[in-house]
Amino acid sequence: MASRVDVVLRKLPEQLEAIQKQYARALTNREMSDDLLHDIARFVEDCQRALDWTATDLDRTYGKASDRSPYYPLHDAPENFATAMARDFPTVPQDVYDAMERHQPYQAGKKSLGYLHALARVNKHQDFTPQTRTESRRIRASGGGIVVDWDPGAVTFGAGVSIGGVPVDPRTQRPVPSPMQEVTEIIYVGWNFVNPNVLVLPTLESLSRLIVEAMTDVRHAAGL
Repeated sequence: MASRVDVVLRKLPEQLEAIQKQYARALTNREMSDDLLHDIARFVEDCQRALDWTATDLDRTYGKASDRSPYYPLHDAPENFATAMARDFPTVPQDVYDAMERHQPYQAGKKSLGYLHALARVNKHQDFTPQTRTESRRIRASGGGIVVDWDPGAVTFGAGVSIGGVPVDPRTQRPVPSPMQEVTEIIYVGWNFVNPNVLVLPTLESLSRLIVEAMTDVRHAAGL
């Protein structure tokens, strides 16, 4: 019979796929539905459950460091991880310790793991994880095999500037109309979590992969 953690790990990619479909519709509508917010909250909670339940299984297997239930350690620096392990999991074998350390936010490509505890704490005190809508604009000029894009809010062109051989009008900050070049304005719309202030969908996509990888590795090392 599969463990409760195995069930969560199997379900996370399915939950993410449903969120991705709803998110695409939200971009068109420029509004997040209550169902989408609920599913995001549930996804974050399930990621945290996989960690919490694994921490409990490790505690039962290797003995308690204290009378309280330990938190699964996710830290942004090696010394903080080492301190947490000495306090909460002092008797785990070295291969289990190493597996847990392989999946810390300070490791390359694992930064999103450091957002999970904060996101889960928000969900414990509110119905839904808060989101803020973000909108960014970029200008893209393409022609003659050359593609250049820029943030109009961060770049100001002076007189005499050309892009792909086409002069830029300082008044409009766009290349002058030319049959040699196509100029488009791209508006990127998305949502950020409030705390931490990170993009919603890329963060969830990263967490789905990283949590499955981490818990699979750690539980295999511990024989869970």
